[in-house]
Amino acid sequence: MLLVVLICCTCCCTSLGLVRIGTRSSKLAQTQARHFQDIIQHKHKDIETEIILIDAVGDKIGVLNKTSTQQLPLAIQGVDFTGALDEALVNGIVDVVVHSLKDIPPANRWRINADAAQITIGAYLEPRENPLDVLMSKKGYKSILDLPPGAKVGSASIRRQAQLLACRPDLHIINIRGNIDTRLTALDRGELDGLILAFAGLKRLGTLLDDDTTYQCNTIPTDVLLPGVGQGMIAVTCRTNDARTISLLNEVDSHDNRIAAVTERTFLDAVDHLSPWSGRPPVGGLMSTSGEEFWEFRGLLATPDGSKVLTVNKTLHNSQCNEAAALNIGRQAAKDLLQQAGEDFLDGYYKL
Repeated sequence: MLLVVLICCTCCCTSLGLVRIGTRSSKLAQTQARHFQDIIQHKHKDIETEIILIDAVGDKIGVLNKTSTQQLPLAIQGVDFTGALDEALVNGIVDVVVHSLKDIPPANRWRINADAAQITIGAYLEPRENPLDVLMSKKGYKSILDLPPGAKVGSASIRRQAQLLACRPDLHIINIRGNIDTRLTALDRGELDGLILAFAGLKRLGTLLDDDTTYQCNTIPTDVLLPGVGQGMIAVTCRTNDARTISLLNEVDSHDNRIAAVTERTFLDAVDHLSPWSGRPPVGGLMSTSGEEFWEFRGLLATPDGSKVLTVNKTLHNSQCNEAAALNIGRQAAKDLLQQAGEDFLDGYYKL
C-alpha cells in the first residue's frame, strides 16, 4: 500500500475545534476540498480546518502511463484512487476525505470495508455540477458525429469507450491518463482529434469559463454518452465510529444528492457483481429530476467494444422520494438489466 502524506499532523486524535481534510494532490481534488472547507467554515466559525494532501496509487499510475495505447483502461486494471486516503482516514491521520463520488469504488471493491464497514459516505455536497461528459476539440468538432472517420479520441474510461464505439465503431480510442492539464496537453500537441472529459471537473477548474480558451467544448447528450455513476457529485467520507464527524457531515448533506447517489450507487453495486474481470464493467447511471413531480433513473451496461449496449429506465414520484425508495429503484433497475444481459453477456472480454 502506497501512502504519501504531503502535509501532516502529528496528532492522531483531533480536538473538537479542528477538522483535518484529506484529499488527493491534483488541482481538481484540492479545489473540491477547499469547497468543503468553505462550507464548514461558513457554518461553524469556531471550527478550524486543515487540508492534508495524500497521493493515491491511481495518480502514480496516471503519471507513469499518460498516453499509452497498449495499456488497458484504468477501470479494467482495477486501479485504486481511494485506498491510500481510506487508510489515512482509518488510521486517524485525517478526519474526513473529500472525493469525486465517481472515484469511490462499488461496495464489493471498496477494500477498506471488505471485512467490516470502517468508512461511510457522510455527505453529498451541493451543488451537483452538470453530470454530462464534454467533447473537447481544437478543430471545431461539435459532436461525436462531427468527428472525421477514424478520429483519435482520448479517454481512459471503459464506460466512455464502450458508448463511443457503439455510436462510432470507426473511432480510435486512445487511453490517455493523468490530470486534466496533462490530457489537454495531448490535445494541444495534435495527438488527438477530440478529448472526452467530465463537464464538472472542467467547470470547477474554470476551464469552461476561460475567455482565452482555444478549445471547442460541447456537452454530449445522454442518449449518446450516459454519465458515470455519481459524476458531478462531491462526496465526503468519514469513519463509521466517529459520531462527532458524522453529525457535522449531516449538516451539509444534500437530500436530493443523496437520493440520486444512493440510487446510482446501489445500481452500480448490483450490476458490478456480474463482472468477469478484476476491473469494473462498462456501466453508466444517472438519477435526475424529470419535471416537477418525478425522478427518472437511466442505467446502462455495455460490452467494452460497444457491440452490445443494454439500457433500463425507472421513475420515482416525488411523494415517494426517500432513501429506502432510492435503494429499491437502484436494485430493481439492476435486476432488470441483468435479466436482459444473461449470464454470458460479458464472456470473453478482458478476462484477467
